[in-house]
Amino acid sequence: MSDSEYEEEEFLVFADFNNQLSTTELAKEKPSIKIIGLDEKEPLAEINGNMFRGTYDFAMGTEVFLEKDLNAPPSDPLFEAVCRQKYKVFGKTNKVINFQRIYVGKPVSSDENMDEVGQQDDEHFKLNMTYEEIIKQFPSMKDL
Repeated sequence: MSDSEYEEEEFLVFADFNNQLSTTELAKEKPSIKIIGLDEKEPLAEINGNMFRGTYDFAMGTEVFLEKDLNAPPSDPLFEAVCRQKYKVFGKTNKVINFQRIYVGKPVSSDENMDEVGQQDDEHFKLNMTYEEIIKQFPSMKDL
């Protein structure tokens, strides 16, 4: 099949980390965010080295996604409080992925080859499993 024969479809899904991430972790200039298995029953997310397992659910209402409105008309200070930044809706969804923190891998001692796992300033884990192997290591979210 050629590229022109594929149909691309985009979905918005709200990722809820249940206050397990601090705002400082995402405030970095380029936070490291990786998500695998979005089409699986329990997707995995890695954010700045922290692992999370998710389950799909429906929102209690509608989750709304906003973006800065760079073309917003200036507000009239006589009738409106001054607003520094205006936003506009760019999408909505009723799907949510609820993520819970998980711990995977085996601890790596400092005398092992650190080139394989990164810097030595924090405790690191060597991940040598596939997605399926990781999922099998943990009980299902239904069992919790």
